[in-house]
Amino acid sequence: MQELRQSPRKTANDVLVVADQITGSHIGRVVNISAEGLMLLSEEPVITGSVYQLDLLLTSQVNDSSKISFGAEAVWCTEASQPDSFWSGFHIIDIGSEEVLVIDELTLKWHAD
Repeated sequence: MQELRQSPRKTANDVLVVADQITGSHIGRVVNISAEGLMLLSEEPVITGSVYQLDLLLTSQVNDSSKISFGAEAVWCTEASQPDSFWSGFHIIDIGSEEVLVIDELTLKWHAD
């Protein structure tokens, strides 16, 4: 499969939970992320083709933010090898410039350690 990403994803060094803004339920944990998309590991499958309003909950404040809010489309979902686990890929389709800066700062911190 040809790689279509414009910017490479960075592997998460922290345990970052992603929650659904509407239901408040946890969707999964970040595996990797860029300002264009992210991959999650979750206990429930997501519905591909659906658009989700999400909050990425930060473990500590980054640029005075404790979460990053964005809209993302679920592009794919597949069962993981461990029971009751799923990998899913999201394309970020609606995110503010301040939130992009927080993602950039976060990933720079991970790879500076």
